[in-house]
Amino acid sequence: MSFISIGDLSRGFALRSQNAEIKARLTRLSSELASGQTADPAARVRGDFRPLAAIARSLAVMDAYDLAGAEAALTTDAMQTALGQLTDAAQTLGSSLVQAASMPDGRMLSAVGNETRERLEGAVSALNTRVAGRALFAGAETDGAALLDGATILSTVTTQVAGLGTASDIMDVLDTWFDTPGGGFDALAYQGSDLPAGPVRLAEGQSLTLDVKASDPAVRGMLKALVAGALLADPGTLNGDTAARAALARRAGEGLLTAEAPLTALRADIGTTQAHIETIQAQNAAHRGLLELAQADILAVDPYETATEIEAVQTQLETLYTVTARLSRLSLANYLT
Repeated sequence: MSFISIGDLSRGFALRSQNAEIKARLTRLSSELASGQTADPAARVRGDFRPLAAIARSLAVMDAYDLAGAEAALTTDAMQTALGQLTDAAQTLGSSLVQAASMPDGRMLSAVGNETRERLEGAVSALNTRVAGRALFAGAETDGAALLDGATILSTVTTQVAGLGTASDIMDVLDTWFDTPGGGFDALAYQGSDLPAGPVRLAEGQSLTLDVKASDPAVRGMLKALVAGALLADPGTLNGDTAARAALARRAGEGLLTAEAPLTALRADIGTTQAHIETIQAQNAAHRGLLELAQADILAVDPYETATEIEAVQTQLETLYTVTARLSRLSLANYLT
């Protein structure tokens, strides 16, 4: 009868190899039990990755939709903030101008004119707001400013009304400059495009166009009234005639109060858009949740089965340790005795 013996070095290598293999299995099973998902997707789907690939693609698309939705929400929030400055100006200065007109005083008219000029510059700056490097109110021309700066607009209009003697004359010039298609406002003040910015796709089959420009009639009306009030900052306007300047203050104040309603309606339209964006974002979040559940279901492991397998592997490891310990105590001297 023949025997095949294994040397101590070979036996030690074999034991270490088995130990490493069992420990690797134990680590994998422990990770699967903690995460609830398999560590070997290829084995789970038996090499057919098409369902997982389809889900991964859909999740990548959802990432793009989420980014577009976040940018659209940020854009509309910034629009509301910018237009809110115009609304605040209308509410504050409208009554101030009318009040100044009721008590004609040259210094008071100049003071309210200076305040209106500052509000004009702030309003134009707000309309030139950029988000993520894109102009908000310039239509498709998103690379540049929507409007010339407020000081330049006021200077240009001041030249147009120089020498006029009545508030009605000034308002007629302002009406022509701001409201005539292709007039001064279109040709000089508005720097954007008449075309709206391109649509933003927020979900499958759902796109959104943010078509709010600084050339909107509601915005024009507000800017026109602000310019009218800002002209009072120059004591020489209307040849310094206090009564005529008071009449201009009244017309400017009434213009601001009148312009508030269309501007509020414009902000309400943006509010409706904001609500629509929130609805789409909620739908996208629900869709993402379903995709993630489907992905988890494909890769999920049975926790009870995994725990049972862990116990079996632990027993196997303990047995290996016992065998290794016994083999390490074997010696020729012990055998001979």
